[in-house]
Amino acid sequence: MAHIDTSPLIRGSLWIRPTGEALHQIDEAVRIAHARVGGPRVKPHVSLVNGIETTDQQAEDRLRKLSLRIAPFPVRLGKIGWRHEYYRAFFVEVELSDELIAAHRIAHELFEMNPNEPFEPHVSLAYGDLHEPLQQELSDEIGGRLDGSFMATIVQLFNASGDRPIPEWRALHEQTLGAR
Repeated sequence: MAHIDTSPLIRGSLWIRPTGEALHQIDEAVRIAHARVGGPRVKPHVSLVNGIETTDQQAEDRLRKLSLRIAPFPVRLGKIGWRHEYYRAFFVEVELSDELIAAHRIAHELFEMNPNEPFEPHVSLAYGDLHEPLQQELSDEIGGRLDGSFMATIVQLFNASGDRPIPEWRALHEQTLGAR
């Protein structure tokens, strides 16, 4: 007789969180943006997978498998960008390295999700309904780019989803990359 998992679903996103000097640069850019535009405080991250629906046990198992297949890798920040999209209103681009592309592909495979294309990695600096003149002013104030980098060493499953207010987003599980 097969066991049917009836535990509640977790809805969320798989994130890589910046560390070190790059995190300090991002935090300063977030502080500048937040002082000018307000809105919810952004928890700096690079999304690998959004829209995950899984159980707690499945999440732990999949994160463990992910950590076995992906070694730590460098993540490089780049120029400031913006869009007329709530979650990409103001952000710093992340270099699309071979390692990051592989992590994105493997994470989607293990969480049994189709990747959203194209993959455009970034770290959001402000969420909201911002307009071009303000976005350009903020970019100029910050210097147009962040030249930092950090090592992706940990992947986290956050309960970040559209049905949960941003201030309630929390890490539910995390796993060290390259863990044996």
